[in-house]
Amino acid sequence: MRISRPYPTRGSCSRGFATVALVTRSHAAALVAFAALSTTLLAGCWNGPGSTTMMQASMNSGNGVQATVGPIKVENATLVAGPEGTTTATLTARIINTGQAPDALVYVVIANGPAYVTPGSETFAPNASVSFGFDSQNWINTYTLKAATGTYVPVELGFKDAGLVKISVLVVPPVGYYKGIAPNPATLPSATPGETAVVMPSDSAAPSDAAAPTSPSPSAS
Repeated sequence: MRISRPYPTRGSCSRGFATVALVTRSHAAALVAFAALSTTLLAGCWNGPGSTTMMQASMNSGNGVQATVGPIKVENATLVAGPEGTTTATLTARIINTGQAPDALVYVVIANGPAYVTPGSETFAPNASVSFGFDSQNWINTYTLKAATGTYVPVELGFKDAGLVKISVLVVPPVGYYKGIAPNPATLPSATPGETAVVMPSDSAAPSDAAAPTSPSPSAS
């Protein structure tokens, strides 16, 4: 901001420079007040339980959905679409058991359809975690997905002891960060003797809805 400086003339020198000093001090005071207000506003945005950073941690995004049911935590849940022209997708997520007793995944529904779970990966030891889909040999796949990328689909994960958690998960294409991630196996395998978990749900009913997810469902725009 430019400040007009009155040219001092004889007999008015002191008044002229006094005016400049007054305007300068006023400008400085305004800047100080603006800085203080900005600091207050920024503090309101970035701190506290309703802050932007804390809200992002529990909102649906391309980085995945977070949810908790009892001692079980589901982190970064994202549905990666399979090869173009197929109705397949795989759920990438990390499931953490923070409890002192083991638990097991006994029920999975993706977009109202059944899901394939890698045999042996459905159990969770105390204070341990299992990754699915990303840097892992464990998979939670759907072979009946009809949703387009960029949309959200309902996913239900039921645990034997912790209960049922319902989340809304974003479907993303297998590009960028998700490049190379695809359902494994590519097609639904037939059950083999000795497998304890192939397709969920089985004939058993879903576990009780023990807790609401920590991640809100996306609102319609």
